[in-house]
Amino acid sequence: MNKSDLFSYLSAFVTIVLAVAITDMIQSTHRLIRGRERIKWDVAPLLFAAVIAAAVVSEFFSLWDLFDVSKISFARLMWILLIPTLLALLAYSVLPDDVPADGLDLRVFYVAERKSWIIIYAAATLLDVVRSVDVINGLATRYQHPEWVMDYLAHTAKPLAVTVIGLWLMWSGRSRRWHLAGVLLVAAAAIYGFSIWTISAKPGV
Repeated sequence: MNKSDLFSYLSAFVTIVLAVAITDMIQSTHRLIRGRERIKWDVAPLLFAAVIAAAVVSEFFSLWDLFDVSKISFARLMWILLIPTLLALLAYSVLPDDVPADGLDLRVFYVAERKSWIIIYAAATLLDVVRSVDVINGLATRYQHPEWVMDYLAHTAKPLAVTVIGLWLMWSGRSRRWHLAGVLLVAAAAIYGFSIWTISAKPGV
């Protein structure tokens, strides 16, 4: 198995997890649309769901660097699977699975579920920073560009701080306004963080 075959083999495995997560979100969105007359809408859970969808898609970008390897150990594969798995858990839970016949209040749904979302999202965000430093450090060593690590950390510091504040507001906010402010901050940090993602051919490929 050559390097490109190994990339295809490994990325296909992780892509299954991500594709199922996106599929579940699409199905949940379809159920909400079909049952829209029985729903009391709220923007916070919908906006947070959009953030999670974007985060899942961002993992497809990560695969390009994560599996730029000639071999991989079981332990490292399990490490790489951590974040896609956490994001998949969020994707499965961030939208309701059905709309009951007697109706659904998305505000009530958000209040009941938000703390578990915050814990999983915070863990995924922290692990992503650690994983990215690990990956970029490896690329920097390989391609002789050590400044990449510092550039990445500098870029990450701002959205990470905004994310922490946003998650804290989502956790502790007493009013709908503060919860929405928290979700908006998390969304702004995610958009800023994802804005640097690109996919380009490796040197010599």
